[in-house]
Amino acid sequence: MAGQFTTTAEEMRSFSGKITEVNSQVQGEIAKLNGLISSIASGWQGAAATQYHQLQEKWNDDATALNKVLDEIRQAIDATTAKYSATEEDQRSSLSGVQGA
Repeated sequence: MAGQFTTTAEEMRSFSGKITEVNSQVQGEIAKLNGLISSIASGWQGAAATQYHQLQEKWNDDATALNKVLDEIRQAIDATTAKYSATEEDQRSSLSGVQGA
């Protein structure tokens, strides 16, 4: 049927782990970039430096927002996985009861 998909709890846990991994990589790259920028721009002054620093702050804010969104997605997947697993276990238990009757 259109619009349907299948997954397993293990696939969902794997996806959550990949989100965490990507988020960590992004944050690591941002930290490296900020360190490099700090060393290069430390003595830079003037209007261009001010404008650059404002843009860098905006970029950092956007990176922080990305980090937050990725973490929220991971949390939602983890919560869904827990509910999915509980539902699967309930169904398995119900079917075991029917088979035993």
